[in-house]
Amino acid sequence: MKKLVFVLLLIFGFTFFNAQNIEKELKNNSELFTGKIDNSAALKVLFETVSSENPKSGIYKVTGYSDVEGTKADFEGTITFNPTKSKNSKERVKIYDLKLSEKGTGKHNGIFTGELTAKKSSEKNQLKFEGTWANYGNTLKFPFYFNN
Repeated sequence: MKKLVFVLLLIFGFTFFNAQNIEKELKNNSELFTGKIDNSAALKVLFETVSSENPKSGIYKVTGYSDVEGTKADFEGTITFNPTKSKNSKERVKIYDLKLSEKGTGKHNGIFTGELTAKKSSEKNQLKFEGTWANYGNTLKFPFYFNN
């Protein structure tokens, strides 16, 4: 019985630590993630809140903003751990699916969809976001990436 309790505590502690760790990493010490959209325009992203109702689910609700060359748009969305993609990864990374919906109805508001790849490093874990941004009217569609 003691072994079972120990194993359960170990599993719960590991799961809780991983959830707290990814939440902290997404907030990135309140520093902007930087990258490009359409392989040319500067893109900056800040995650202001990251939360999970159930750490075991691997689903994180996020809010923040994107900044494309000075044009800011608030967003909300989800980042979801994908165990299948992570298991099949050759680089031994954790892979998350992401969907970030910008608030607003203008031509330059839309949805970021893609993947977050989290790679452990001895110095600082590397987070890389890649995918496609499309406006709500589906008249604009661009690749994007940003990282820490």
